[in-house]
Amino acid sequence: MKVTFWSNVCGQGGNTSNLLAVAVMSTLLYQYKIMVIQTHFNLNNLETSLVSTLRGDREIFMDLGIDALTRYIKSAPLDKEVIESCSISLLNKHLNLLPGTLKDNRKIYENDMNKTIKGILHAASKYHDFVFIDTNSGINDLSMKIIKDSDLVVVCLNQNKSILEDYANISIFRGKKVFYLIGNYDYYSRYNLYNLRKSFSWLKNSNSAIIPYNTEYMDAQSDGQVIQFMLKNMDCDKDDNNGYFIKQVKLAVNKLMKYLEIERR
Repeated sequence: MKVTFWSNVCGQGGNTSNLLAVAVMSTLLYQYKIMVIQTHFNLNNLETSLVSTLRGDREIFMDLGIDALTRYIKSAPLDKEVIESCSISLLNKHLNLLPGTLKDNRKIYENDMNKTIKGILHAASKYHDFVFIDTNSGINDLSMKIIKDSDLVVVCLNQNKSILEDYANISIFRGKKVFYLIGNYDYYSRYNLYNLRKSFSWLKNSNSAIIPYNTEYMDAQSDGQVIQFMLKNMDCDKDDNNGYFIKQVKLAVNKLMKYLEIERR
């Protein structure tokens, strides 16, 4: 099943941080087999949030990642062996990470992606319970192609009313299955989820959740320690500094899976 994470405004909805939290927690809670993919040309740092040893050594990705799969798919259909050989396996092979591009020419990269991304995602979805795709924000041609082919779109928003109103005026998601995540959520804001649901009718209890702002989690992303952070805090007490964050991430995952009508194992 292909699940695309997207935001209408760059850098505001917490696209990457939300995807990381949901992907890792889904794997830890339910042992789903998940692949995480990004389509960013710039700031494609999904992998360095998960594996600290990869920081500053991106040359090791020459035979890995989206570039490698792009080369393979041009000559033959992708099978399980090829997909796994191009990925970095984490959490006992339940979480597969496909590193982003090393190309330095945006036009070449986007041309390759437009030709191959549907085939790559289709093949990856055959061997995983979920493929989570971190896409470029806004009305981007490549993002729109991926969204059109997705089973679900996770729209990442925040508590800024102008951003919510901007999204409300976008009609491209009509008819699509959409789930909303309010990222970097501030519990003390008067624009809390309860009040936002009253203001925006498309935000419902069944299709929306929050990912709170959490300093340690943000630092863990910078340090390449997201998995270690989640493992350390999975069973933390509700009064712990990270208790509220972990509780809400678990709730978000549960709601997302219920929305997808996936039975728990």
